[in-house]
Amino acid sequence: MNGDSPVKRVLLLPDGLLSSEPGKVETMANPKLEVMLAVDDGIPLCWLGNLSWLIRAQGRLIAFDLDLHQDIRLNPSPIPAEEIAPVLDVHFITHWHGDHFNGDTCRILAKESRCLFVIPSNCRDKAIDLGIPEDRLHIARPREPFDLSDLHVEPQRALHGGERYAVYRHANLDDCGYLLTAGGKKFLQPGDTVLLEEHLEFTDVDVLFVSPTVHNTHVDHSAILINAIEPEYIFPQHFGTYAQEEGNIFWTRGYPDELKSILPKPMQKRYHKLEQGSVFVVT
Repeated sequence: MNGDSPVKRVLLLPDGLLSSEPGKVETMANPKLEVMLAVDDGIPLCWLGNLSWLIRAQGRLIAFDLDLHQDIRLNPSPIPAEEIAPVLDVHFITHWHGDHFNGDTCRILAKESRCLFVIPSNCRDKAIDLGIPEDRLHIARPREPFDLSDLHVEPQRALHGGERYAVYRHANLDDCGYLLTAGGKKFLQPGDTVLLEEHLEFTDVDVLFVSPTVHNTHVDHSAILINAIEPEYIFPQHFGTYAQEEGNIFWTRGYPDELKSILPKPMQKRYHKLEQGSVFVVT
Protein backbone atom coordinates (compact mmCIF):
# COMPACT_ATOMS: atom_id res chain seq x y z
CA MET A 1 0.00 0.00 0.00
CA ASN A 2 1.35 3.40 -0.95
CA GLY A 3 1.39 6.76 0.72
CA ASP A 4 1.35 7.85 4.34
CA SER A 5 -1.52 7.08 6.67
CA PRO A 6 -4.06 9.80 7.45
CA VAL A 7 -3.32 12.16 10.30
CA LYS A 8 -3.52 10.43 13.67
CA ARG A 9 -6.76 11.04 15.55
CA VAL A 10 -6.57 10.36 19.27
CA LEU A 11 -9.57 11.45 21.29
CA LEU A 12 -8.87 13.11 24.59
CA LEU A 13 -11.37 12.51 27.34
CA PRO A 14 -13.76 15.37 27.98
CA ASP A 15 -14.71 16.33 31.49
CA GLY A 16 -18.20 16.18 32.92
CA LEU A 17 -21.24 14.80 31.18
CA LEU A 18 -21.16 12.76 28.01
CA SER A 19 -24.02 11.92 25.67
CA SER A 20 -24.61 8.37 24.41
CA GLU A 21 -27.56 9.34 22.20
CA PRO A 22 -28.35 12.56 20.30
CA GLY A 23 -30.17 14.88 22.63
CA LYS A 24 -29.59 12.69 25.67
CA VAL A 25 -27.07 13.64 28.35
CA GLU A 26 -26.21 11.26 31.15
CA THR A 27 -23.44 10.60 33.64
CA MET A 28 -21.44 7.51 32.64
CA ALA A 29 -19.58 5.17 34.96
CA ASN A 30 -16.55 5.16 32.69
CA PRO A 31 -15.96 8.17 30.42
CA LYS A 32 -13.24 6.34 28.46
CA LEU A 33 -15.74 3.73 27.32
CA GLU A 34 -18.34 6.37 26.59
CA VAL A 35 -15.88 8.18 24.33
CA MET A 36 -15.57 4.99 22.27
CA LEU A 37 -19.32 4.52 22.06
CA ALA A 38 -19.89 8.14 21.07
CA VAL A 39 -17.62 8.10 17.98
CA ASP A 40 -19.70 8.15 14.81
CA ASP A 41 -17.04 9.02 12.23
CA GLY A 42 -14.41 6.29 11.80
CA ILE A 43 -13.57 3.18 13.81
CA PRO A 44 -12.37 3.80 17.38
CA LEU A 45 -9.81 1.52 19.03
CA CYS A 46 -8.84 1.37 22.69
CA TRP A 47 -5.82 -0.52 24.07
CA LEU A 48 -6.19 -1.88 27.60
CA GLY A 49 -2.75 -3.51 27.87
CA ASN A 50 -1.12 -6.68 26.52
CA LEU A 51 -3.35 -7.94 23.65
CA SER A 52 -6.50 -6.45 25.17
CA TRP A 53 -8.21 -4.28 22.57
CA LEU A 54 -11.66 -2.81 22.10
CA ILE A 55 -12.80 -2.01 18.56
CA ARG A 56 -16.14 -0.49 17.67
CA ALA A 57 -17.20 -1.03 14.07
CA GLN A 58 -20.57 -1.15 12.35
CA GLY A 59 -22.37 -0.61 15.63
CA ARG A 60 -20.65 -3.55 17.36
CA LEU A 61 -18.18 -3.51 20.21
CA ILE A 62 -15.49 -6.14 19.55
CA ALA A 63 -12.68 -7.21 21.88
CA PHE A 64 -9.46 -9.20 21.71
CA ASP A 65 -8.00 -11.17 24.64
CA LEU A 66 -9.40 -9.10 27.49
CA ASP A 67 -7.10 -9.66 30.48
CA LEU A 68 -8.23 -7.00 32.90
CA HIS A 69 -7.98 -8.57 36.37
CA GLN A 70 -4.52 -9.89 37.23
CA ASP A 71 -2.40 -9.15 40.28
CA ILE A 72 0.73 -8.93 38.14
CA ARG A 73 -0.62 -5.99 36.15
CA LEU A 74 1.42 -2.87 36.78
CA ASN A 75 -1.75 -0.78 36.75
CA PRO A 76 -5.46 -1.61 36.83
CA SER A 77 -7.24 -1.74 33.51
CA PRO A 78 -8.49 1.72 32.51
CA ILE A 79 -11.88 0.09 31.87
CA PRO A 80 -12.89 -2.84 34.09
CA ALA A 81 -14.70 -5.88 32.73
CA GLU A 82 -17.86 -5.05 34.70
CA GLU A 83 -18.29 -1.86 32.68
CA ILE A 84 -17.47 -3.44 29.33
CA ALA A 85 -19.83 -6.37 29.84
CA PRO A 86 -23.19 -4.66 29.15
CA VAL A 87 -22.07 -3.31 25.75
CA LEU A 88 -19.70 -6.01 24.47
CA ASP A 89 -20.85 -7.98 21.41
CA VAL A 90 -17.96 -10.28 20.44
CA HIS A 91 -14.86 -11.38 22.37
CA PHE A 92 -12.09 -12.98 20.29
CA ILE A 93 -9.63 -15.25 22.12
CA THR A 94 -6.33 -16.18 20.48
CA HIS A 95 -5.16 -18.96 22.84
CA TRP A 96 -5.57 -20.42 26.32
CA HIS A 97 -2.80 -18.66 28.28
CA GLY A 98 -4.07 -16.67 31.24
CA ASP A 99 -2.81 -13.32 29.96
CA HIS A 100 -5.04 -13.82 26.91
CA PHE A 101 -7.93 -16.09 27.94
CA ASN A 102 -8.11 -14.68 31.44
CA GLY A 103 -10.29 -16.57 33.89
CA ASP A 104 -11.32 -13.71 36.18
CA THR A 105 -12.19 -11.41 33.28
CA CYS A 106 -14.09 -14.04 31.33
CA ARG A 107 -16.11 -15.19 34.34
CA ILE A 108 -17.39 -11.64 34.65
CA LEU A 109 -18.18 -11.45 30.93
CA ALA A 110 -19.89 -14.84 31.05
CA LYS A 111 -22.15 -13.70 33.89
CA GLU A 112 -22.75 -10.04 33.14
CA SER A 113 -22.66 -9.83 29.34
CA ARG A 114 -24.38 -11.51 26.42
CA CYS A 115 -21.30 -11.42 24.20
CA LEU A 116 -20.29 -14.20 21.85
CA PHE A 117 -16.90 -15.79 22.61
CA VAL A 118 -14.89 -16.77 19.53
CA ILE A 119 -12.28 -19.28 20.73
CA PRO A 120 -9.82 -21.82 19.34
CA SER A 121 -10.95 -25.44 19.62
CA ASN A 122 -8.43 -26.18 22.39
CA CYS A 123 -10.04 -23.50 24.58
CA ARG A 124 -13.50 -25.09 24.70
CA ASP A 125 -12.99 -27.04 27.93
CA LYS A 126 -11.60 -23.97 29.70
CA ALA A 127 -14.55 -21.92 28.47
CA ILE A 128 -17.04 -24.41 29.88
CA ASP A 129 -15.16 -24.51 33.20
CA LEU A 130 -15.41 -20.70 33.36
CA GLY A 131 -19.18 -20.89 33.04
CA ILE A 132 -19.52 -19.63 29.47
CA PRO A 133 -22.71 -21.13 28.00
CA GLU A 134 -22.13 -23.34 24.97
CA ASP A 135 -24.61 -21.33 22.91
CA ARG A 136 -22.30 -18.32 23.35
CA LEU A 137 -19.23 -20.14 22.00
CA HIS A 138 -18.07 -20.13 18.40
CA ILE A 139 -15.11 -22.39 17.64
CA ALA A 140 -12.52 -20.83 15.34
CA ARG A 141 -10.16 -22.99 13.33
CA PRO A 142 -7.19 -21.62 11.39
CA ARG A 143 -7.85 -21.18 7.66
CA GLU A 144 -11.61 -21.72 8.05
CA PRO A 145 -13.26 -18.30 7.50
CA PHE A 146 -16.77 -17.43 8.65
CA ASP A 147 -19.11 -14.48 9.00
CA LEU A 148 -20.79 -13.03 12.07
CA SER A 149 -23.51 -11.02 10.40
CA ASP A 150 -21.58 -8.26 8.59
CA LEU A 151 -18.26 -9.05 10.31
CA HIS A 152 -16.00 -11.27 8.17
CA VAL A 153 -13.56 -13.39 10.17
CA GLU A 154 -10.55 -15.26 8.80
CA PRO A 155 -8.82 -17.23 11.57
CA GLN A 156 -5.09 -17.52 10.98
CA ARG A 157 -2.42 -20.00 12.02
CA ALA A 158 -0.53 -18.90 15.14
CA LEU A 159 2.56 -20.79 16.32
CA HIS A 160 3.47 -19.72 19.84
CA GLY A 161 7.06 -18.72 20.58
CA GLY A 162 9.07 -19.26 23.74
CA GLU A 163 12.35 -18.21 25.29
CA ARG A 164 15.46 -17.43 23.25
CA TYR A 165 13.43 -16.75 20.09
CA ALA A 166 12.53 -20.45 19.73
CA VAL A 167 9.13 -22.01 19.10
CA TYR A 168 7.42 -22.91 22.39
CA ARG A 169 7.69 -26.60 23.33
CA HIS A 170 3.89 -26.74 23.76
CA ALA A 171 3.03 -24.81 20.60
CA ASN A 172 0.10 -26.29 18.70
CA LEU A 173 -1.86 -25.86 15.49
CA ASP A 174 -5.14 -24.84 17.16
CA ASP A 175 -4.17 -21.37 18.38
CA CYS A 176 -5.50 -18.53 16.26
CA GLY A 177 -4.71 -15.13 14.94
CA TYR A 178 -7.56 -13.24 13.29
CA LEU A 179 -7.99 -11.18 10.14
CA LEU A 180 -11.20 -9.20 10.58
CA THR A 181 -13.00 -7.17 7.96
CA ALA A 182 -15.30 -4.61 9.53
CA GLY A 183 -16.42 -1.15 8.53
CA GLY A 184 -14.53 -1.47 5.24
CA LYS A 185 -11.20 -2.02 7.04
CA LYS A 186 -9.04 -5.10 7.52
CA PHE A 187 -7.58 -5.70 10.99
CA LEU A 188 -4.81 -8.26 11.50
CA GLN A 189 -4.34 -9.58 15.02
CA PRO A 190 -1.67 -12.31 14.69
CA GLY A 191 -1.99 -13.41 18.32
CA ASP A 192 1.02 -14.87 20.10
CA THR A 193 3.10 -16.29 17.27
CA VAL A 194 6.48 -16.33 15.67
CA LEU A 195 6.72 -14.94 12.15
CA LEU A 196 5.20 -17.29 9.57
CA GLU A 197 5.60 -17.14 5.81
CA GLU A 198 1.86 -16.75 5.39
CA HIS A 199 1.98 -13.52 7.43
CA LEU A 200 4.13 -11.97 4.73
CA GLU A 201 1.57 -12.75 2.04
CA PHE A 202 -1.26 -10.59 3.37
CA THR A 203 -2.41 -7.73 1.16
CA ASP A 204 -4.50 -4.65 1.83
CA VAL A 205 -4.19 -4.85 5.63
CA ASP A 206 -5.33 -1.55 7.09
CA VAL A 207 -4.55 -2.14 10.77
CA LEU A 208 -1.78 -4.36 12.14
CA PHE A 209 -1.33 -5.23 15.80
CA VAL A 210 2.27 -6.35 16.34
CA SER A 211 4.02 -7.87 19.36
CA PRO A 212 7.75 -7.01 19.58
CA THR A 213 8.59 -9.51 22.34
CA VAL A 214 11.12 -12.34 22.41
CA HIS A 215 8.37 -14.96 22.33
CA ASN A 216 6.61 -13.35 19.38
CA THR A 217 8.12 -11.48 16.43
CA HIS A 218 10.53 -9.37 18.54
CA VAL A 219 12.12 -6.41 16.72
CA ASP A 220 13.67 -7.68 13.48
CA HIS A 221 10.83 -10.03 12.52
CA SER A 222 8.23 -7.42 13.42
CA ALA A 223 9.97 -5.02 11.06
CA ILE A 224 10.06 -7.68 8.33
CA LEU A 225 6.31 -8.15 8.72
CA ILE A 226 5.57 -4.42 8.66
CA ASN A 227 7.73 -3.78 5.62
CA ALA A 228 6.22 -6.73 3.77
CA ILE A 229 2.56 -5.82 4.15
CA GLU A 230 2.82 -2.03 4.66
CA PRO A 231 -0.32 -1.53 6.76
CA GLU A 232 -1.85 1.91 7.02
CA TYR A 233 -1.85 1.79 10.84
CA ILE A 234 0.57 -0.11 13.09
CA PHE A 235 -0.05 -0.62 16.81
CA PRO A 236 2.51 -2.31 19.08
CA GLN A 237 1.14 -4.48 21.88
CA HIS A 238 2.34 -6.97 24.51
CA PHE A 239 4.44 -4.42 26.44
CA GLY A 240 4.24 -2.30 29.57
CA THR A 241 1.44 -4.29 31.19
CA TYR A 242 2.92 -6.72 33.73
CA ALA A 243 5.57 -6.68 36.44
CA GLN A 244 8.82 -8.02 35.00
CA GLU A 245 10.78 -10.73 36.78
CA GLU A 246 13.82 -12.72 35.73
CA GLY A 247 11.77 -15.70 34.60
CA ASN A 248 9.12 -13.84 32.60
CA ILE A 249 10.97 -11.12 30.72
CA PHE A 250 10.74 -13.05 27.45
CA TRP A 251 6.99 -12.36 27.40
CA THR A 252 6.44 -9.34 29.68
CA ARG A 253 9.06 -7.03 28.15
CA GLY A 254 8.26 -5.56 24.78
CA TYR A 255 10.46 -3.41 22.57
CA PRO A 256 8.08 -0.96 20.83
CA ASP A 257 10.54 1.95 20.72
CA GLU A 258 13.36 -0.20 19.35
CA LEU A 259 11.01 -1.48 16.66
CA LYS A 260 9.96 1.98 15.56
CA SER A 261 13.59 3.13 15.39
CA ILE A 262 14.49 0.59 12.67
CA LEU A 263 11.45 1.17 10.47
CA PRO A 264 11.73 3.30 7.35
CA LYS A 265 10.33 6.81 7.73
CA PRO A 266 7.02 6.12 5.92
CA MET A 267 6.29 3.24 8.28
CA GLN A 268 7.31 5.29 11.33
CA LYS A 269 4.58 7.77 10.40
CA ARG A 270 2.04 4.95 10.49
CA TYR A 271 3.28 3.60 13.83
CA HIS A 272 1.22 4.53 16.91
CA LYS A 273 2.32 3.55 20.40
CA LEU A 274 -0.74 4.12 22.56
CA GLU A 275 -1.17 4.74 26.24
CA GLN A 276 -3.52 2.30 27.93
CA GLY A 277 -7.03 3.68 27.83
CA SER A 278 -6.51 6.19 25.01
CA VAL A 279 -8.95 6.08 22.11
CA PHE A 280 -7.60 6.19 18.57
CA VAL A 281 -9.89 6.60 15.57
CA VAL A 282 -9.05 4.80 12.33
CA THR A 283 -10.46 6.66 9.33
